[in-house]
Amino acid sequence: MTEFVDQIRQRVHDALGDLADAQASNDDYRIQVHTGELESFARLAAENGIRVPELEPFQAA
Repeated sequence: MTEFVDQIRQRVHDALGDLADAQASNDDYRIQVHTGELESFARLAAENGIRVPELEPFQAA
């Protein structure tokens, strides 16, 4: 499970960077894509009992 957790965390880190770039360039489409990606990671992490604090803003209410 450690490799799985490491992969999730790395992909979250990458997606957060991509989201920041999209926000900096005011690219609404890319913002939506990366926000959706992070919401998916938040669901995946929750389903597998993985705590990733960076995903808290992207968890479903």
